[in-house]
Amino acid sequence: MMKTNVQTNATRNVKRKAVHVEGNPKEVLDESDFQRMKKEMAKYDAEREVVIKRSRDIQKLSKQAIFSLHRKDVERASKQIEDAMEAAKEIEPVVQANPTLRGGSFSSALEEYAEAVIFRHYLSRGELMSSQEQDIKMCNIDEYLGGVLDFTGELNRFAIARATHRDLDEVERCRDLVEALMGVFLQFDLRNGSLRKKYDALKYTLKKLENTLYELSLTNAGLVTKPQEIPMPEAKEDEGAED
Repeated sequence: MMKTNVQTNATRNVKRKAVHVEGNPKEVLDESDFQRMKKEMAKYDAEREVVIKRSRDIQKLSKQAIFSLHRKDVERASKQIEDAMEAAKEIEPVVQANPTLRGGSFSSALEEYAEAVIFRHYLSRGELMSSQEQDIKMCNIDEYLGGVLDFTGELNRFAIARATHRDLDEVERCRDLVEALMGVFLQFDLRNGSLRKKYDALKYTLKKLENTLYELSLTNAGLVTKPQEIPMPEAKEDEGAED
């Protein structure tokens, strides 16, 4: 009985591999085709790992550049931005050959890169960087807009730093730019997603800048006393005395 079952299974296996057409066996699948697909998938996975790794480098360098800019170390920031650009150029051909690799790590890294380049441009020229500038042309529309929206957060931090020096003009310039961006983004039909979330945060950034500008205006007008200038209350002469 067992022998018969073995023979039956063997017959089924033969039928799965081939059929007879006019007395000649014909394969029902091309195994070499599957081997080809296996190699392509392995190649894709290897390229994906490279893109993810280098994207981390781009993002890290861009974050470091923003930190350097806040510390007024423009030379170091420019070197970090340059290194980030070189890393992006290194993997750009891979992404162009496999467009599905752009989303995720690489796109997020380019947004961070755009944020750093836009921030540097503002600090040197006092204006928003155009998407057509050579240093940022690698970014697509979503990556550029994401970088712009992230940049407003850094602009708010910069404005607060300037407010500590009572630089009313610079704080007002920052507020005006964010206000102008608010008006521009109102014209966009942003669907639910990363850009929409960042745009929703823009209104809070604008409110923070308006509050900072208002408080600074009061301070400069002498209507608000700085905390360190508030005199400490004098202790009463009989305070702590025994009855």
